Amino acid sequence: MTSKAPVSMAARERLRDHQVAAAKAVSAHSAALARLEAVTSRRAEVLVAQDGLVAAANAEVAAAVVTAAKVMGADLAATLLDVSKVEVRRAMKAAQLTCN
Repeated sequence: MTSKAPVSMAARERLRDHQVAAAKAVSAHSAALARLEAVTSRRAEVLVAQDGLVAAANAEVAAAVVTAAKVMGADLAATLLDVSKVEVRRAMKAAQLTCN
């Protein structure tokens, strides 16, 4: 039910100010959300790149373990490299599977 009483200019001004403030708040939120999405996307790209570097480094370490095991035997390689014999054998088995 609407009132027929006239609305004061001050009330209209307060309403207009409130609407402007609300629009600014929504705009600020949208901009912040866009920045968050951009940063999250860049972070995901960096993580993928770093995961690739970690995988390459892991492969290098495994290859070095295999080389050491071939040169000096699995038991001595494990002792000198301070890794378990199981880890040395696992690396050797993975290298054999890769070669086949």
